Amino acid sequence: MQRALRILLFPFSLMYCLATSIRNALYNSGIKKSTPYPVPLISVGNLTVGGTGKTPLTELLIKTLIPDYPCALLSRGYGRKTKGPLHANDDATASTIGDEPMQMKQKFPALTVMVAERRILGMNHLLHLNPPPKVVLLDDAYQHRAVSPGLSILVTDYFRPIYKDFCLPSGNLREPLCGKKRADIIIVNKCPCNLSETEKTQILRKLKPTAHQLVFFSSIGYDKLKPLKDTDTLPESAQGKKSVLAITGIGNPAPFFNEVAGFAKEFEKISFPDHHDFSDSDLRKINNKLAKMSPDSIVVTTEKDAVRLRHKNLPADLSEKIWYLPIELKILFNEQDTFLKTVKNYVEENSGNSNVS
Repeated sequence: MQRALRILLFPFSLMYCLATSIRNALYNSGIKKSTPYPVPLISVGNLTVGGTGKTPLTELLIKTLIPDYPCALLSRGYGRKTKGPLHANDDATASTIGDEPMQMKQKFPALTVMVAERRILGMNHLLHLNPPPKVVLLDDAYQHRAVSPGLSILVTDYFRPIYKDFCLPSGNLREPLCGKKRADIIIVNKCPCNLSETEKTQILRKLKPTAHQLVFFSSIGYDKLKPLKDTDTLPESAQGKKSVLAITGIGNPAPFFNEVAGFAKEFEKISFPDHHDFSDSDLRKINNKLAKMSPDSIVVTTEKDAVRLRHKNLPADLSEKIWYLPIELKILFNEQDTFLKTVKNYVEENSGNSNVS
């Protein structure tokens, strides 16, 4: 059925490919303007619709750079209920700036967070702050070419390789595969932590990077469960193997569900669309499902979903049972230092002209 649907949609994919190719050609030729800025700009994006693991990569970059450089994150703020450029303040929530920017703001208090549908307006706001940031990370900006990044990082999913995909709507690519040539660095993410050198070589052969592109392989690791409510102790309800109701509102929940199922004695799940804004009826659905499970059952969700749930009016008995599972990205083959040094070198070499009047 799915194959038949893809075949049916294939002519529309050809039209989509043509439209995005023309758009890219206009930028490549200079007919459409791509604006550079006098500050190091690092773009993190993908060709594939859905989760490829950009957020943990962006967190790794921020963690690396922010001790030495005042950093800013510029994001569209997908899923927010506000419009226009918005500089996140202490009253920001997932509803006002989006879940992923809110997650970054909570984890890195010194980070400047700006959201804007039009990235060029966001950049103008950032560079007129006093003082302006010394490094700007452009979140999910690979196709937003009005702002010209100095370093472009493309993230692709090991389980959904871009060389086996096609353009929307019959496939999952936002633009034709040839768009990967714009990247300076390609990260093949969500790899098995024991990926072999042989498979690495096979992927490189299929990926066909250009001479100037660096390719790194990374995996996603999971940290210990953390409570939605701020508590320092691990209550008895979360100790040992327990019954777990896993809930997500992310692009590709399969790896998360697999991880949670591995430590649960009883496992149920509810999956919502990416960036889902949990409603009162959703919370009732979660509560009703939980009531049918063992009395010691807990809810486990993703860190991104926890950001949205934290600002909901949750019943106390439900709130106390919600835990989230943080994730962390690790570059494989002992190349993490090489990757981070490449990023640092770019920033250092382009920081001399970053003063903005």
